[in-house]
Amino acid sequence: MITAASSTTPAPSRRSLRALDALAFFAPDIQGGVGPFLIVFMAGTLAWDPQRIGTVMFVSALVGLVVQAPAGALIDSVRHKPRWIAGAIALIAACLVVMANWPGYGVILAGQSLIGAAGTLVAPAIAATSLGMVGRAGLDARVGRNAAITAGGTVLWALGTGWVGHAFGPHAMFFYAVAMALPTVVAAMLIRSRDVDPRLARGADAQAEAAPTPGRWYDRRLVVLLLCAFLFHLANAAMLTLVAQKVGTRAGTLATLWLSGGVIVTQLVTIPIALAVGRWAPRLARKPIFLAGFAVLPVRGLLYLLADSPAALLSLQVLDGIGAGVFGVMLTLMIGDLTRGSGHFNFALGIAAACVGLGAALSNLLAGTVAHVAGYGTAFVLLAGIAACALMLFALAMPETRDRRGAMANATAASDLTPAAP
Repeated sequence: MITAASSTTPAPSRRSLRALDALAFFAPDIQGGVGPFLIVFMAGTLAWDPQRIGTVMFVSALVGLVVQAPAGALIDSVRHKPRWIAGAIALIAACLVVMANWPGYGVILAGQSLIGAAGTLVAPAIAATSLGMVGRAGLDARVGRNAAITAGGTVLWALGTGWVGHAFGPHAMFFYAVAMALPTVVAAMLIRSRDVDPRLARGADAQAEAAPTPGRWYDRRLVVLLLCAFLFHLANAAMLTLVAQKVGTRAGTLATLWLSGGVIVTQLVTIPIALAVGRWAPRLARKPIFLAGFAVLPVRGLLYLLADSPAALLSLQVLDGIGAGVFGVMLTLMIGDLTRGSGHFNFALGIAAACVGLGAALSNLLAGTVAHVAGYGTAFVLLAGIAACALMLFALAMPETRDRRGAMANATAASDLTPAAP
């Protein structure tokens, strides 16, 4: 039964829900092209020097940062959001084909930049489609489910790309990505337009006024949340990079296997954490759950000081999985709370993605410099200190965002949606 509080909650078809699952599984991995494997291709197959490789990665990352917020605003304004996902994935696949067949410097620079720009549409469009499909009451569980499914897809992507590249050569990685793009496009096109409420999908609830109040979404709470997200990734992003360097000096030829194992461990831990957070989020306050995700990070940074063997270093990726599972779900949910009724949900998600990307980029620059000058231990202490600052800022300055008056009604409504899910 549907409660009064959820009388306007969408009732999506089983086909659209299954297609959204498939989209969450495939799309986030395709959106980055071949990702870090491109570096291996440029360094090994093309024998490029570090400056050329660094320029390609820097420019593509910069393009992604600049386009994030406009991409979110675009997703807010368009009506058929899954079709834009299909278009973005198709563009990425076309770029990969061109890069594989004509791997010149200009082609790869332009292709990777286009991939970075097109990829910025995917995450906000999936979040918007999820909100428009299941409504506010079902969003908590849906975002948790998306995050868990995405983690599972990342495991398959890492295993498949690594095996294909090893068995058939570096060029095959590009065509594997293209092959994986095909079911992604099909999944996006299978989502029925009538199953996605366009007003809900951009955060303008059915109960909101026809014209959302300008600037209503922009307040101190969102600024604090975005600053916390920036600091979280300023501390987090370089930790795995430093671990990779330490493992590389200790594991020799087995370093790649150890690192692959670390990525897989992180994703396997993320799956149950994201599902659990999505399950309990409708019943609990947001802030304590997110606070736990922030608290894990400084602990992880300090524990790296005590671990020297590859097995010990990468076992700490369990903590990375916990933090990633909580962060990935709660950031979307809190932004959804803060932009409710504004019509700017995806624009705010785009700004958040830009803050996360900027934090990650500066993290590697900062930690790499400190590690070079003062050693890995000092770099880990610095990152742990930044993580502690993020934790304190969130604990002291970030208020609760959940509307407590509707919490129980939303939890009940979310349970009503469960039988419709696959």
